[in-house]
Amino acid sequence: MLLLSPPKVTNDAARAVKRAASLPAQPVTTETLSQLLGLPGMTVTRFALEQQGEAEYLHLFCTHQHDVAICPRCGAAMTGGYDHKDRCVRHLAVWGQRTLVHFVQRRFDCDVCGRPFTENLAWLEPQRRQTRAYETYIYQQVQQSTRQDVAHQEGLHEATVLDIFKRAAQRATSQPRRAMVRVLGVDEISLRKNHEQYALVLSDLEHRCVIAVLPERTKTAFEQWLDNLAAAERQAIRVVSMDMWNPYRQAVRAKLSHAQIVADRFHVMKHLTHQIDLLRRALQKKADPALYALLKGQRWLLIKNRQDLKPDEEATLRQILAASAELRVLYLLKEEFRTICERIQDKAQAERFLRAWMWKATATGSRYLRRFVQTLRHWWPEFLNYFLARQSRGIDQAARASGSVRPVCQ
Repeated sequence: MLLLSPPKVTNDAARAVKRAASLPAQPVTTETLSQLLGLPGMTVTRFALEQQGEAEYLHLFCTHQHDVAICPRCGAAMTGGYDHKDRCVRHLAVWGQRTLVHFVQRRFDCDVCGRPFTENLAWLEPQRRQTRAYETYIYQQVQQSTRQDVAHQEGLHEATVLDIFKRAAQRATSQPRRAMVRVLGVDEISLRKNHEQYALVLSDLEHRCVIAVLPERTKTAFEQWLDNLAAAERQAIRVVSMDMWNPYRQAVRAKLSHAQIVADRFHVMKHLTHQIDLLRRALQKKADPALYALLKGQRWLLIKNRQDLKPDEEATLRQILAASAELRVLYLLKEEFRTICERIQDKAQAERFLRAWMWKATATGSRYLRRFVQTLRHWWPEFLNYFLARQSRGIDQAARASGSVRPVCQ
């Protein structure tokens, strides 16, 4: 009979003394602590211990590191002016204790697409009571045991364990695990209203979450951030969607020459609607009292999609357009431009329609439309790229063909 020798047991703690000297250790900060806990974008400010029968609970009270969120529809960065509600979700056990994360769920108003949204959190799926990491853990446990045992061990209802298992299994089979950012969003945002205080917001547009907020909205700050990425991380970025500021474009061309630059159509529309609002304000200044009252405070009415107007808003809009022929022309061309962006899927077809639109806009003689057409021409190749990737509408097709993505939003 062949006797098998017992497996060799490695005294890992003892050997770790020698290995520790060569490890790239990082100082413990609020950011690194969030990384260790698997809560990117959050800062743990307080904790509390609680005994519930035989189970011990650790409560982690967190705040958001950045007062910024990414709109899930248009990808624009927004700050301030949000509603909130207190939430608590289950997380991976810490120190052998069942862990609950307390935080504020924030709701923002998007200034670009004009709709409210609840922010996406990298570590939590919408409307879930368990973090992504905890759901993955439950999925792994059920594979090794029974649902009943896992439910008893974790203090969960068996139906909850089954629901978590199904969701995690679907994610595991339908999506490859991504590790690097493929679609980078570059935007700038005002930190304080009516103050010249801006920040540069970098985001993962596939997951609609913030990667970093740089205190300076400069080309130098952006290039330094790109330089700090590993070579593989830079190579993984296939698409960069940005607001139309030339220094950002120059930085991408210098540091990410392989990446496709997309002038996001929501930001392009923002430039067009800004010109409409400039005309509205100019008309308002020299208007008689009746027209002044009609135009005052109607910015959102003029930039809102016409199909989304309520009956009373449509009635007011008709009065405004009847009162100013110039404003009516700009508004109708704005709606036509939006329709082109939303309905046309082919780049070549989009180019034909947009060239015809620019001819009509220039023919009006409007200095407001002329300024917008000049901006559009300056960003012509980048805007046409939108019709290839359609980055604002979801995960772009060009990035699908590239490698993995950076784990900043997982």
